[in-house]
Amino acid sequence: MWIRTLLAMLLLAAAFAPTACRTPVDRVFALPLDHPPTESDWENAVPLRAQAKGGRTTRADEASVDADAVHKATASCHHGTQAPPVDLEVRAFYTPERVYLRITWSDPTLHRGPGWSWDGSSWRRGPSGQDGVAVLWGAGVEGFTCVKACHLADFRMAGPRAFADYRMASPEGWGRLDLWEWKAGWGSLDGAADDLFLAPGGREPDVPGERFVENRVPEAGGPVEAPDPEPGARAPAFLDRAPPSGRTEVEAVGRWTAGWWSVTFSRALQGADPGDVALEPGGVYPVGIALLDGVSQDHNAVAEPVRIWLVPGERLRSGGEARVAADAGARL
Repeated sequence: MWIRTLLAMLLLAAAFAPTACRTPVDRVFALPLDHPPTESDWENAVPLRAQAKGGRTTRADEASVDADAVHKATASCHHGTQAPPVDLEVRAFYTPERVYLRITWSDPTLHRGPGWSWDGSSWRRGPSGQDGVAVLWGAGVEGFTCVKACHLADFRMAGPRAFADYRMASPEGWGRLDLWEWKAGWGSLDGAADDLFLAPGGREPDVPGERFVENRVPEAGGPVEAPDPEPGARAPAFLDRAPPSGRTEVEAVGRWTAGWWSVTFSRALQGADPGDVALEPGGVYPVGIALLDGVSQDHNAVAEPVRIWLVPGERLRSGGEARVAADAGARL
């Protein structure tokens, strides 16, 4: 009951905070629960709202014309102007065992990768682009930002033009950063998450090896695994061949509805791998968030780290609800 009371107070504080004093929420309030969050919990949670930008986004009007040529379906490439920013919201909860992180963002063009659909007579592959989201944990790193984790690896001149290669890698001295990644075509029709890390040498999985393999038999022209062919039947783009441990600790499912993706991550508070971020009630953890919109190796990112505060249970008792509500209202 107290959790619902607190959620209501947070929303009221946001609604009635004086307009002149409002500033954007500066953190995600991850409230403690004694059960996995329900849809009602998610709907009542106070979101942190932000924008991701800097990469490319596919456009609904152009993607339908040439869905395979993704680079032609982008504002940045096709029109010579920067793509518009992507609106997103972040919410979180935690239980005594797990943390739950939900990221919702605007995306009018659905990309599940080269998955399969039954057209009544045969299996048809979809276009190759995949939507996705990545969360990079910067706990313990002074001055952490996503921008500092993107490095100019090579700069060169070729005739009158300059070329540059960028790669994701943690700078020297940062050590190993926990990275969670979800893609819409991995493993199932809800997508799947992979447990990775970022180090000075680049981006690597917690356990080496290929996990997601293409669901395709080249010589047969059909999927390796698929449901019975019937109207509306679909099969995923990639099959999950995860090892027994080390790559499956981070779970995630995605839902695309009316032009919005909603992806919910979850993981044990204490990760199984020594490099996994360890989470505790009361801690404030900076994360970088990047979004993929059907464009391989190109993403939109939130400029500043998103701070996730695991609100301690004792803060919510003995009148603590009012303090947390005031804290939220002062930042709305």
